[in-house]
This record gives sequence, C-alpha cells and structure tokens, in this order.
Amino acid sequence: MILQDYLAALPMGDLKSIAVTLGVQPGMISRARLIREITDQVFEPGYIDQSVDDLNEEARGILLAVLSAGDAGRVYDTRKPSNEGLIEHLHGLLNRGLVIGRRPAYRTVDFTVPEDLRDMLIRNFTDRLAGFFQAEAAKSEDDESRDLTTVRNVFALVNGLRHNPARLTDRGLPYKRALDAMMDRQEAVTNGLPDSEEETPDQMRFVMDYAQWRGLTRIEDGRLRADCEFESWLAQPTTEKLANLLSFWHAGDRARSPAVSALPGILRLCVGFAQVDLDQILRCVLTCSSPHVRTDAFSAEEKAEILAALRELEWIGLLRQYDGKNGAGDGLVITPAGRHVFGGQDWPDEQAWSTQFVVQPTFEIIAPRDLDLRIREKLEHFADLEKVDLTLTYRVTRDTIYRAANADMSGADVNSFLADHSEKDVPQNVAYSIQSWGDAYGQVYFMETFLLRTASAEIASHIKAHGELAPYIKGEVSPDALIVERKTYRELMDLLQKQGYMPRSGIVGPAGADSAPNAGQAVQGPRSGNGSGLRTDPKDPRERSGHPDQGDPPADGAQPAPPESERKPVLGFGDCLPGFQLHKGSGGVERNAPHIEQAANMQYLSPGQTEELLEMAVKNNHRAVVEYYLGNRSRSFLHRIKPIRIERTRGTPFVEAHRIPEGDVHAFKIANIRAIRIVYEHEEQAGGS
Repeated sequence: MILQDYLAALPMGDLKSIAVTLGVQPGMISRARLIREITDQVFEPGYIDQSVDDLNEEARGILLAVLSAGDAGRVYDTRKPSNEGLIEHLHGLLNRGLVIGRRPAYRTVDFTVPEDLRDMLIRNFTDRLAGFFQAEAAKSEDDESRDLTTVRNVFALVNGLRHNPARLTDRGLPYKRALDAMMDRQEAVTNGLPDSEEETPDQMRFVMDYAQWRGLTRIEDGRLRADCEFESWLAQPTTEKLANLLSFWHAGDRARSPAVSALPGILRLCVGFAQVDLDQILRCVLTCSSPHVRTDAFSAEEKAEILAALRELEWIGLLRQYDGKNGAGDGLVITPAGRHVFGGQDWPDEQAWSTQFVVQPTFEIIAPRDLDLRIREKLEHFADLEKVDLTLTYRVTRDTIYRAANADMSGADVNSFLADHSEKDVPQNVAYSIQSWGDAYGQVYFMETFLLRTASAEIASHIKAHGELAPYIKGEVSPDALIVERKTYRELMDLLQKQGYMPRSGIVGPAGADSAPNAGQAVQGPRSGNGSGLRTDPKDPRERSGHPDQGDPPADGAQPAPPESERKPVLGFGDCLPGFQLHKGSGGVERNAPHIEQAANMQYLSPGQTEELLEMAVKNNHRAVVEYYLGNRSRSFLHRIKPIRIERTRGTPFVEAHRIPEGDVHAFKIANIRAIRIVYEHEEQAGGS
C-alpha cells in the first residue's frame, strides 16, 4: 500500500493529527487537499532523513524492525499495558507518516512501511549502519565455486533419481545404500561458518524437502523417483530458481520465527557493502525481533537459530560467510545473486555458469562445479559422475555409451557434444572408442514376428495372389507361414472371413504351433506372454474399446528398432522384406498433431479429428480403413475406402468415397465412423509388389 492510499482511508481526525506533526495547518482545508498537502510534505527532499534523525534510538530500532519485515509487516501487541513505551513510539512513527497500520486478520494489527517510502528509508539506514556493519573485505580461495550450491544439489539429486530411483523403507525414508549414493552426488559448502557434524545431512534434507515441495520428485512403487516437473524447472532461468528456493525458505518454520523473519530485510540494507560484520548482523536481527531484547545478553539458542538460517541462505547462493582472521570477527558477503534477490540489482545469471570442461585420455571428464545445468544434464546421458570435490569427475565407458544410445544419442552425437564443450581437443583414443561403441549399437536387435499359418502351401499361395489380401502379407518364413503386421491382423481376419477362408478366431501360442493346424486356420508364431492360446473375439466390445483381452498382441512399437544410420549389414526385416521401414531412433523430427501421424492401429477419434484425417486423405490421394456404425449403432463393419471429397451441405459432415473392392461411391456420415486408419503410400506399394 502506498502512502496516499493509506491516508485516503484514515479518519479526518487522524489526518489532522499527522498534518499538525508535519507542520501543515489543517484549518478549513478539504479532505482531498489535506491528503495532498501531507503527501507533498512527506516527499519533500530531506524530510525522511530529518525525521529519522529526530527519532531516539529505540524508535529507530522499531522503525528498522518494521522496515525489515517488508510486505509481511511486523506484528506488535499494543493491548498490553506494559508496552506503553512501544505504543508511544509507534504513535510517533504513525504521526510522521513513516509507518502505516493494517489489520490483515481479526484482532491482528501489523505495521509496515508504505511501499513508496521504502527505498528512501533503506538508503537512510544503509548510510547510518555502514559504520557498524561494514568490515574489511577478506577473500577466500574458494569464493565463486560455493555460489548456487543448492541449485546444483537439487539438480544432482533429481537427475540422479531419473537414472536410479531410490528404494524407500516402510517409513518413507531411503535405504542407507540409496541414501549414500544420493549423498555422494551432493556438494558441501566449505570455508563458511564452523560446520556441524550433521552439515551434509542437513543440506541433503533441505534439498530433498525442496524437491518434494516443488514437485520435482514423487513416490511410486516404493521408490523415490524424478517427476516430469523437473524438465520445466531445468528450463527456468537461474533467477527464477533462486526466487523459488527463497519462497521455500520463507515457507519453512525457521523463517517464520521472530528471530529470523527480519533477516532478509536486514540483508537488503547490506547489498552495497563489500563485506559485513556478522556479529553486528546478529545483534541487529535480534533487536528487530523484539523491542525488549538486550543486545548484550541474547541467548546461544537465538544465535544458533540465526546462524542456521544464514547457512541455508548460503546454500542457496545468496551470501558467503568467512571465518575472521587476525582477531577480526566473522565476515559475510552478499553474492551477485543475493544483490539481485535482496536489492533488485541487475545480474546476468548466464555468466554464473561455466560451459567448458576437460576430456582426459583416461576417459575421465573434469568439469567445474558450476557447469551449466543443461550441459551437465546432457553430459550425464553418456558419463557417470564418479567424484564431487572442488571439481566434478565423470567417466565414459562402453556401458554409458550404450545407455546414451538407448536414449537416441549416437556415438557421433557424443563426440560432437564433447568437441563443442571441451577446452582442448578431444583425445583421439577417446573419440575413436566412442565412435566404435556407438557404431556397434543396434547391430544385433530383437524384432517381433506375427505369423499367418495355413494348412498347406497352396492356401498360402492363394492368399498371396489375392488382390485384396496381398497388401497385408509382408514376407514368409516357410511356404505355409506368412508374415503379417501385428497391428493389422484384425482387419486381415475380417477380410479372410469375407473371402470365405474362415480363419480361427483365437490366437495360437507356441504350444499350439507344434501341432498341425486344420485347413483354413490362422496360427500365430512366438509371442510374449505365457504362451497359451487364448481365444479372442474380434467383435468383443472390450477389444473394440481399446482394452484388449489377454490374447491380444501388445501394441506395435514396444520394441526399439535399429537406426537408419547403421553402417554394417544386418539381416533384419528392413533388408529382406519389401516395403518394411525401420524407424529412425534419433528423434528430432517435427511432429504433427498425434492423430495426423501415421497410426499403428485403428484410431478411435472424435468426429472433428476424423474429419481432419479424411481431408488429408482426400488431399494426398490416400486410402483409409474405417469401422462404420449401422444406423442404430448396434453393429459396425470394416470398410476399405478411397475418399473423394467432404460434403458439408447437409448440416452434418459426410465423406464421399469409393468402396474397395466394390468400386461404387458411397456417402459415409463422419459422426458414425467409430475408428479410422489411413493407408499410406508405402503400404500400398508394399502390398502391390
């Protein structure tokens, strides 16, 4: 609240009292003019400095306590008769317009400084306290590397959980081995205040609590795992990460205590100092916490509470603390990030991070602790963090390159990344080994097969020669065992029935494949599961609604396919079957809307999305397979169509299409199309070859 808004809400009697204190003659002045006269007087050059000089030491202490509380305000109990002196000082501050009183809740009154007066008062107190706070600057060998420790530790914790979720006990705590592995990735603040034996566990607890509070971790199946929210956190600028950490710090129990709530406001006064005397900070904070605190007799518990809060702010990266030397007291320095957070100073946060590391011929990567988090995240795709000290030590192995390849990062990608961020040329033996390991990836791979078995080679040859059935045949294992696509076997089953082949409705597993099938039966080859032949009904509503029975094959795409960039010949489907395509695993291709992409199965879409697909089919001259409801929606049938145009003049959209193989033109109501799959050009070519 600014001063003018506060004055506008005051009774006329209070306005006149302020006017008399400021030397403004209220007389018969109107309320609006009186508010304007008071505001002009308060903002006269030199008024703030003169008013603070006129206060006695106790009143200045109360004003400093209110100022340090910021927007939250400082609550004082003005109902106790023993607080007469406090009430008198607050009344004097109110009459001078330096503070305003608010009632944020029932029977609660807090005092705060008007927003438009804070900067002037901060400058006044900064100049006033400079002689007490400012100390001789001392430097440490490890100044910069200690900044932003908690930001890096949050990354280390959550990114480690992405690769290795931590097992939890019944009480929800990590097992000792998992906790030790998590702690090995954490940094500890050094050269600060005397560390307790529980320093590292305290930091670890702070980081874990923040990650849970921010939603970066979750508990699932008895393990602590990284959450998808980590990606958005990682993309945030450093300033936003710090603001979020400070919000978590304010939400903690310690930050809400009277002895610590004034700490951020006091630190704001120290932004312009090279170094601050820590003892004076403690005395000032304790004085602001209560008007009755004796600065020469504060307890060890109160001091320990403030030191713990300062240590947490140091973890976050807002300040640094040093042991005093040559008889001087302990020192405190506000970091550039702290000056930005506390004082609003400009801070190019991208300059706070390093972007280069060193690759050793021993396959070790030596990186600074302040390595950019996005670079570090990509580095940990293909390297294991072995040691955290003054630097970070990573190691590249065959297994880590294999892990990166499974995440669509080839050996060439790894070498390119290392070349971009290495201070020196990547050693030749390292680059060669990485390329070799990357090239070996995918030379051996597993693929699923789905077989259509026939009682004789003659039946199989008839199916291969049939114009409508031939597009579904992708190859053969033997004269009576044809390879078909798992995703289209239901369409093929309906077409076989339509052509009079009468295929068996069940899928026979490996156990049933040993016995000779009867004529006209379709038998599946090896598949995952328990191997039993489970009956599946293609008209079962559970199947049609996208909830397959146990006999239904798993969705296509569950097994990774080798990349197109492989250099050595591989005897796979892509080499021996016409029209079969291996999907590139490197990613990075721009994606359309999901329903526009080539579907592995029939898609159950909304009428609007179905209309979009049909428009695309008309434009590109594609064919489609649709599952179409009858008028009463009691039954549905598969139709293979070639769309001609979309008709919208009837009030509801229709698609006019040639039916295949009938050849006649039929109008299909788009709202009655339950499922659809576009047949792309390469599928048609494969069927015709």
